[in-house]
Amino acid sequence: MVSFVFFSLSGLAIVTLIATKRLEETQKRSFFIFNLISKGDIHIRAFHHLTVRLYSEGKEKLAFFLQRQIQMHSKNLWHKLMALLKEKREQYIGNIRNSRLLKKSDGISEFFKNMSSIEKGNGEIHDVLPNDSQENKKELD
Repeated sequence: MVSFVFFSLSGLAIVTLIATKRLEETQKRSFFIFNLISKGDIHIRAFHHLTVRLYSEGKEKLAFFLQRQIQMHSKNLWHKLMALLKEKREQYIGNIRNSRLLKKSDGISEFFKNMSSIEKGNGEIHDVLPNDSQENKKELD
């Protein structure tokens, strides 16, 4: 039903425009409806140019924001996050390099102390081999 009403109104508008145009040509004067259409066309054209300009500027700004600004801000945030995490790690864990936990009081580890005493002959051997003990007894007899 609605489509039939619109179809009828559009057909009536076309017939009215054709009749008005014919009267304008015969009477050599302009009618109100054509002045209204001309002024409306001027305003619609200005509105169209405004929307096209806003669309193109907005598209350029959006492309610049997506391609340049987001990358720059994300890198900036990444570096700030890494600096914050490093600071927090050092705050809670501390600087492990050159730490007192890794150093001994005399500067040499226990392993090397033991190695030097064994090389000097001060070390002890606790393992007794069964074959060596029998051969030593025979040689002593």
